[in-house]
Amino acid sequence: MRKRVIVTGASRGIGRAIAEVLAVKQYDLDLMVSSEVSADELRRADFVKESEARVFAVDLASSREIDQFVAGWQEPLWGIVNNAGICKTFGILDEGDDPLNEVLSTNLTGPYLLTRGLLPHLSRPGRIVNIASQLGQEGRAGYSAYCASKFGLIGMTKCWAKELGAEGVTVNAVCPGWVGTEMSFKDVDRMAADLGIGAEQFYKDTCAPLELKRFNTPVEVANLVAFLLSDEASGVTGRDWLMHTIWNQQ
Repeated sequence: MRKRVIVTGASRGIGRAIAEVLAVKQYDLDLMVSSEVSADELRRADFVKESEARVFAVDLASSREIDQFVAGWQEPLWGIVNNAGICKTFGILDEGDDPLNEVLSTNLTGPYLLTRGLLPHLSRPGRIVNIASQLGQEGRAGYSAYCASKFGLIGMTKCWAKELGAEGVTVNAVCPGWVGTEMSFKDVDRMAADLGIGAEQFYKDTCAPLELKRFNTPVEVANLVAFLLSDEASGVTGRDWLMHTIWNQQ
């Protein structure tokens, strides 16, 4: 019997890679994106058509939209992958519009409300995988809101693992460092410009202390998620899985 998994933030980057890898592994997929425009685009993807994945537009910063989605849910679930997230830089000394509430709503409150609402439909045993970040394990100047959201997501992961473990539900967090996504390379360009160096040099300097001497690929992150969703990961829970260990920019 095929297992059904929800993946949030599935339109691009890590979320898109997770969806594509799980489609190959023959999961029944429900893919969540933030807007109807993104949903229409994703529905045209070959892997979505071939896997007959369903696509939903739900703004995870909106508790109303989450409640509406959950209220209409009927089917049993094997797993939930909370991947959707936003990153906005803002330091405590900065002036202007503080993104704290927006970031926390999308990255922390949204996953909490969605998972809590879907728990009655989650199978026992079942799987929950939260996509956190290396910045959920260490602070970084200018990333207060983002770090707070990812520290919180790791904390929820550990709490849920304790609360749901006796029911056979495993809960894990994946904590990527640098991943080769469009968003990451935009960050490389911005950070390089701030330092007055070329993007290629910034990438080289950033990769130098990394064990693999390169960014992880989205598919490598997706493969770890796929393992944590599998039957083989039945004894793994409450862990935050770090994929890179060093940031060389403070």
